[in-house]
Amino acid sequence: RAYCEDPGDEIVISGISGRFPNTANVAEFADNLYNKVDMVDDSETRWKHIDPEVPRRTGKTVNLDKFDASFFSVHHRQANAIDPQCRMLMEHSYEAILDAGINPKSLRGSRTSVTIGCCFVESESYLFYENTLKDGLGLTGSARAMLANRISFALDLHGPSFLVDTACSSGCYALDAAFESIRSGECDSAIVGATNLLLHPNLTLQFARLGVLSKTGFCRPLDKDANGYTRAEAVTVLFLQKRRDAKRAYANVVYCKTNNDGFKKESITYPSGESQIRLLDEFYKDLKMDPT
Repeated sequence: RAYCEDPGDEIVISGISGRFPNTANVAEFADNLYNKVDMVDDSETRWKHIDPEVPRRTGKTVNLDKFDASFFSVHHRQANAIDPQCRMLMEHSYEAILDAGINPKSLRGSRTSVTIGCCFVESESYLFYENTLKDGLGLTGSARAMLANRISFALDLHGPSFLVDTACSSGCYALDAAFESIRSGECDSAIVGATNLLLHPNLTLQFARLGVLSKTGFCRPLDKDANGYTRAEAVTVLFLQKRRDAKRAYANVVYCKTNNDGFKKESITYPSGESQIRLLDEFYKDLKMDPT
């Protein structure tokens, strides 16, 4: 207990929900991982394989078009103009709360924060520019702030509610913000989400031209044959509470800390090992722990 003097003040993950490539929930995702199931495929469920520069293999979630609008009191016209990520985040936020053994209705009016990590909303081009809706609902349906705000609205949550965009680390930064919010007393519990959907080939094309994607669509981290990563979809939500309030605990969130590389002569996208070492060194010093 390097950080919390009182065990009841420890912040825990008490609920989990999510949807992953060719996988409907967390349990199915775990089963696929344990059984080494390849969840990435070359199906054309998002777009036709016309451009040879765009890798054919991507990871795609299931039931993208399913949403119970009446359950969340969303008008059908608005539901059709809401970014699919937003709809899925609402569903999985509700499920994560249930997974924590809590009736979501009991959180109405509570100081529960919502922090969502997201980098791209690929429905913007359609809802904003290509097909301007007459009633303007595309604005509230695809605005990135709504990924968090609509959850707070639907569940009547009164804690901080905002989007975090730090590119690849958006989900981690969202967790950091939620952790600090609970630790400081700003909120009593927190919904933390991260999302990515592949809805338009042009963004994947840009990644390919940047030279970061595997042309074969196979990601081989730390392997001599590694030649880039594979883009994939996921929507993941955690529910955080203090241990004294939680009915279950998947894991403790012991501490969070972030930094930035600053300038690097290689490029802005080049990872800095020195910065990562410095962050870990400061992290363990804050906790007064010797990692060796």
